[in-house]
Amino acid sequence: MGSLDSLLRDPPGFDFRSGVRRPEGWRHGGALFTPRSSAKSPLPQESKNDPLQGGKTYVDDAVQAITGGPDHELDADGLRSMMESAASDFNRRTARAFGQALLDHLSEDPANMRLLEALVILGLAHPDVLSEARISLAVEGRRLAVLLERSGDVERAQALLEFLAGHMPLDRTVDQELAGLMRRNGNTAELVERYLARADDAVNGGRVSEAIPWLQEVLLLDRTRRDVARMIRDLRYGEVERERRKRRGVRLVLGLSGLCFLVTMGVAWNREAARRYANLPSVSGSNLQMMAARLEALQDLSATRPVWTGSLKVREEQDRIHWQMREVQRLEREEQIAAELAEQLQLAQAEAARVRGLTHAERGDFKAALAAFGEALDKAPEGWEHLPQIRVDHEALSQHLAQEQEAGL
Repeated sequence: MGSLDSLLRDPPGFDFRSGVRRPEGWRHGGALFTPRSSAKSPLPQESKNDPLQGGKTYVDDAVQAITGGPDHELDADGLRSMMESAASDFNRRTARAFGQALLDHLSEDPANMRLLEALVILGLAHPDVLSEARISLAVEGRRLAVLLERSGDVERAQALLEFLAGHMPLDRTVDQELAGLMRRNGNTAELVERYLARADDAVNGGRVSEAIPWLQEVLLLDRTRRDVARMIRDLRYGEVERERRKRRGVRLVLGLSGLCFLVTMGVAWNREAARRYANLPSVSGSNLQMMAARLEALQDLSATRPVWTGSLKVREEQDRIHWQMREVQRLEREEQIAAELAEQLQLAQAEAARVRGLTHAERGDFKAALAAFGEALDKAPEGWEHLPQIRVDHEALSQHLAQEQEAGL
């Protein structure tokens, strides 16, 4: 969706979801839904007479139903209360209708904090409403915080970001936005405490590598915190020591396991490998199929018995069979090429004889034509395209010459 500043600068009539400028005065007017009773505010009904005025009234009523009015508190308790109410009071269809109406009006007035606040609360209560519209709740929440900060309401902006950070702990962008807000407004002491709490939670959870970056953030804010520098040093040293002990333990276990394995299973392992090698399929002559079968069996033996007294012999035989198969395949390719060349030569000779026969026939030398066509029939392979016609011409010339000979006699 771009940067927050670019979103805040979007002019009226610009749809920040799709990047398309809509005609001035455009309103979608919300979507139909089944209203439900609510203790905080009645659900809005869409006007059927004036689409523009009806859409404005509809979205105002939707905001009233979601937030409960302009005097609500935007702190952690207030946000949680509004989110829980929106989750319980609105069904999926109603929430989708509210979300569509809010998005349509925000596309014309992207800096409207009241609409944006209602959209964020609705997104917290019904996350699928924003996900279906491909809108990021984190981005919209950060955008609302920026608007609140610019309007001078820093406390509400901070409360909103803190709530979003707790609601979406895996989204680091919200944490970064909150840290930037607290730095800009001189809340470094509170930010330091926040980072220390995150580091403490990570250490208690056994995630030392996650705790160190939080402590480094503390040092960036307050260079005088030597205690934090010592904590980082101790954590790194402890992490290195744990990793070193872990590696030593793994090596010791592997060594003992390997020794026990070699002592207890070596003889049986070697005997089984030798038995399997003796029962491998044999190879006769240059039969590629037999070579491939033995090679596959050798590879299977190497995979399942990589170390035994005959493993070197098995690898050498694999290399030898690979070479023999390549040689056989090379000879077969050469034979195939020779056969193709012979067939091409045969076709060329047959074609030349056919052309000579046609030439002699045109000149009236039917005996020479008959001889040429006979040569073409001898040279031509089966499937040659001119073969049927040459047979017909050869038969016709034979009959013609026989008739002439009878007439001459």
